[in-house]
Amino acid sequence: MEAPADSAWTGYSLAERDRRWSKVRDNAARAGLDCVFVPLGNGLDARYLTQLRVASVVLPTQGDPIVITDQGNGNDWVPATRAANRAWTKPMVQALIDAGVERGRIGVAGLRGGQVTHVRSPDGCVVASSFAEVVRDLPNATFENATDVIGFARYVKGPEEIDCFRRSAAVAEAGLDVMVELARPGLDVGSLYARVMGRMLELGSEYHPLALNIGPIDGPEGPRQTSPPIGQRLAENQLINNETTACWGHQVSQEDQPVLLGPIPEAWKPVIELQRDVFEAGLERMKPGTSFREFIEFINGFGERRSLKTLILMHGRGYGDDGPLLSPRARGEEMGDLCFEEGNTWVWKPYAMSADERLQFVWGGDVVVTANGGERLFKRSHGMISVGS
Repeated sequence: MEAPADSAWTGYSLAERDRRWSKVRDNAARAGLDCVFVPLGNGLDARYLTQLRVASVVLPTQGDPIVITDQGNGNDWVPATRAANRAWTKPMVQALIDAGVERGRIGVAGLRGGQVTHVRSPDGCVVASSFAEVVRDLPNATFENATDVIGFARYVKGPEEIDCFRRSAAVAEAGLDVMVELARPGLDVGSLYARVMGRMLELGSEYHPLALNIGPIDGPEGPRQTSPPIGQRLAENQLINNETTACWGHQVSQEDQPVLLGPIPEAWKPVIELQRDVFEAGLERMKPGTSFREFIEFINGFGERRSLKTLILMHGRGYGDDGPLLSPRARGEEMGDLCFEEGNTWVWKPYAMSADERLQFVWGGDVVVTANGGERLFKRSHGMISVGS
C-alpha cells in the first residue's frame, strides 16, 4: 500500500455518473414509472446517484434530475442543487412538481426493503413523517415502491467501482496484517482495536467499525463488539473472530480472519480443511447464470459427504454494504431464481461445522464475479492463524 500522503480518493468520473443514471432510468421505464424519487432518509441511494452524503433526488425517466441538499451544496456530478435549510418536505414536493410528475407514477426508492439492496431494512429507510407530507401534498400522484429500480443498477458494478472495491479490500487486508502482527496474550484489546482502525484510516478508508468476537477456543464465542473494548486484555488460547471492514470510493469491503492465541487443536483441523474446500468450490460455481437456489443447495449439502456440516454465508458488498444477504437465518428462498451476474461483488465466508455444531469455522473475504466464476481479492492464505504460541 502506498504512503498515506498518496491515499486520497478523487471521486468517480462523469462517465460513471451517466452509466448509473442511464441504468436507473432504463429500469424505471421498464417498470412504467415517470420518475424515481429518493426521499430524505435514503442516504445510500442518494449518494449512489449524486456522490453527496445527504440528499434527496428526483430522477425523471426523461429529463434532468433535481437534487436537494441541506445548504444547496453541489459537486462535479450535480453542480446545481436546491437548499432545504433543514426543512425538506416543501423542497421535495416542489421538485416533484417541477419534474412534471404531480399526476404521475412516482417510484420511491427505499420505501421498503428490496431484493438486492436495503435487505436489512424490510420496513424501508425513508423518513416517515416527511414522506407522508409529500404524499398528502400531491394527492393526484401515485407512489410505488421502487427500491429494486435502483437496487438492480447497484447490483452489477461498473469498472470504476470494481477498481475501488479492489483497493478497499486491500486496505482491509492491511488492517488484518496489523492485527496478526500485534495480537498476543496480555495485549490491551482497545489498543489492538485502535491500531487496526488507525491503519485503515491512514490508508484512506472511510470509517466503518471493526467487529470483534473474542472467546476461548474451547468455549462459546465471545460477544460481538463494534467499539473499542475497554478494560480487556487478550489471553492464551483465545480465538479472535473478526469482521475487518474498509471503504474506498464508497465501496465497502470485508475480510474475516480468525486469529488464535495458541496452537490449533487437532479437532479443529478437519473443520478448517472442509471450510477451505467449500470456499473454493463456491468460487467455481459463482458463474453468471447460476441461480441462488442451485448455489445454496450445493453449499449447504457440501459437508455431508464428510459427516460434517456446511452452511451458506454470503452477502453483497460494494456500494451500500447491505445486500443481497444469504445466511443460516436468511436462506434466500424469496430470491432463489435470482442469478449471479458478472460484476457482482460479495463477501464470501461459508460456515464449516462439526457434526454436533460445537466447532464452527468461518473464513473469507471479498469476491468479484467474473465470466469464469468468483475471483477472490485478498492474498492471504486460508485458515486459522496461530500466533503467540
